[in-house]
Amino acid sequence: MALPRAVSACLGLLALLLLCRCAPPTIDCTLHPVAQLPLQVEDQLLVMPVGIDGHWVHLVVDSGAERSTLARDVVDRIHLKPDTRFTTRSLGVGGATASNDVTIDSLVLGGVRFPVPRMAVGSFNLHTPQGLDADGLLGADILLAFDMDINVPGKTLTLYRSRICPDVRPPWSEPAVEITGVRARKDRLLLPFDLDGASGMAFLDTGAQHTVLGVAMARRMGLTDAAMADDPPVRQHGVGPNETIARLHRFSLLRIGPIAEEAPQITVMPTDAGFGDALIGEEFLNGRRVWISFRNRTVFVSARPGER
Repeated sequence: MALPRAVSACLGLLALLLLCRCAPPTIDCTLHPVAQLPLQVEDQLLVMPVGIDGHWVHLVVDSGAERSTLARDVVDRIHLKPDTRFTTRSLGVGGATASNDVTIDSLVLGGVRFPVPRMAVGSFNLHTPQGLDADGLLGADILLAFDMDINVPGKTLTLYRSRICPDVRPPWSEPAVEITGVRARKDRLLLPFDLDGASGMAFLDTGAQHTVLGVAMARRMGLTDAAMADDPPVRQHGVGPNETIARLHRFSLLRIGPIAEEAPQITVMPTDAGFGDALIGEEFLNGRRVWISFRNRTVFVSARPGER
């Protein structure tokens, strides 16, 4: 029996819609560079030039900072105005801080202007006798909006347009190691690690000079104050105004993904600094090329001999 013309047209449209639903969406997985910036290593931290309202400042590349932050003296020097509508509260190694944000008209990275209307303000000192001379932090709120190629040997940071794609690989030809099991918490990436048989999740923090163990993880491992009484003390600074005395403890084996480090010395915090189990800092990343894709939960590092 022949179907009425209207019914036949509706069935044809339905078949077309079903075909469209079954067809996989087109994904553009081409790498599109957005900006490239020069990097300098200063006192084991990565520092790069950034333009703010016509002034050049130097910011630490800090994936562990939730907000991009300027030091208070820099805010005064380049005459930025406070925005009393927004207050940033931070908890870190140097304690807790709270301050009003400042408004900015432009933020320039690698010659490209980005629409960033305001930045946080911190009470910290990023000038050290060992050569660090920085004005603030470029944090996860900006960095993790992009895929990043942090090329420490080549002294460049390249930002790529972020996109969700299967089988994401870094844009270089040299051997690379993938850190699997990466997770995200708010605007931070967490890497799985194993320390002397105890497992945890550590923040990937390019703004930390060293790998640091949190107090709760240390207690789970049986590291009491008495057990670390003979360990050398180390002074720890952060975004807060205070200084913390931690302990430098010798462990047997640290594993981060497939990468193993024997007999590492790791700073153990005495109090909660708000980062959980641990921070993986520049000590691990030193001299490596690093690919970070926050949207894909993907981290690759260039392989050293024996790590392939």
